[in-house]
Amino acid sequence: MGKPGMAPLAMYWNRRMAHMQTHMAKYIFRSLVCGAIIILGLSACNTAPKTPFGLPGDQHKIIVSQKQEDLSLTLAPNMAALTPAQIRTLTSYAAAYLDHGYGPLVISVPEGANTSLAARRAAQQAQKALHEGGVDWAVIVKGQYQAAGTTGSPLLLSFTRYVASAEGCGERWRNLVTHPGNNESDNFGCALAVNTAAMIANPYDLVRPSTVQPALTARRQTVMGKYIAGQPTGAERSSDAKGTVSDAVN
Repeated sequence: MGKPGMAPLAMYWNRRMAHMQTHMAKYIFRSLVCGAIIILGLSACNTAPKTPFGLPGDQHKIIVSQKQEDLSLTLAPNMAALTPAQIRTLTSYAAAYLDHGYGPLVISVPEGANTSLAARRAAQQAQKALHEGGVDWAVIVKGQYQAAGTTGSPLLLSFTRYVASAEGCGERWRNLVTHPGNNESDNFGCALAVNTAAMIANPYDLVRPSTVQPALTARRQTVMGKYIAGQPTGAERSSDAKGTVSDAVN
């Protein structure tokens, strides 16, 4: 048998050890949680910046849109014919259509206005002037627009053209001095996109490429004949195409 008083001491010791083990487990758990939080915080500080998709200038794409090019010819009720200045304007308008116009060229006559009769005569003259300027008869279309009760309604002409522009440029502005994220400006790349769009001679080529013209058969035979004979295939240089470097800088 054990000595008297040993049982209470053992019970006290067991309770003390259980309390210490519980306290130690809580301490270890808290230490692990705090350590995990610190590690996650440090890893967040060391996160690499977000890599943008493509180049920064790719956010400003060159887009092609349709635009109406209109012409308004002033008329008078007693006007018998278009003026010489209006004929010259129509000639320039025809040249603009041949350069960058697509689709029909519409001539609209006011309906119900005090200039309706004069407008019909002017439409005939305008159609003739446009054809003399090089526009095909087939693309010239006549129409009407409602102008009932109006005075001095003009003769309207219009055609469609394509315009190239940079998307999203100039829409968002911010102070470039303050940028905590150290990101590029919203308009970064706009200068390149705008200048490139301005250099496109025919924006419709971005919608559908132009057809390739067939090569001249006569020129091809001439070049092949010279090539077979061992002669130079290029054009001969004249004296105007030759030059010498001046010795003035020596």
